[in-house]
Amino acid sequence: MANTSNTFFTADLYNSEIHLEINEDILNNIYADGIKSNDSLKIEFVFITDSEDKAILLKDKLLDQFPSYSKVSIVETDGFFDIQGITDKVEMSLNEINNWNQTMWDFGYQYDCQLDGWQVGV
Repeated sequence: MANTSNTFFTADLYNSEIHLEINEDILNNIYADGIKSNDSLKIEFVFITDSEDKAILLKDKLLDQFPSYSKVSIVETDGFFDIQGITDKVEMSLNEINNWNQTMWDFGYQYDCQLDGWQVGV
């Protein structure tokens, strides 16, 4: 997937910054709290971008594509826009988390919004 018109989440960032290997460390911390890899939990996520218009587009598309996601909102901080929300339940296996992470990475790229992080609901 190449989107040369992106000015915030550029092709270089898209191709070099996903770092799926970090998910294994995150999951090990989750497992240490008694969660098992076949447990399913909701994920809190945040995207970031530099334009309210881009944030609104992503928010609308997230709600359209993933209608079970909840609390999807936009928050402006220091000239940047965070798109936050909560998924439906996702299996906590490395494979499923990496698949979800890749899907969100790709989805955000389409709207010039970078997936900035995720955590399981607290």
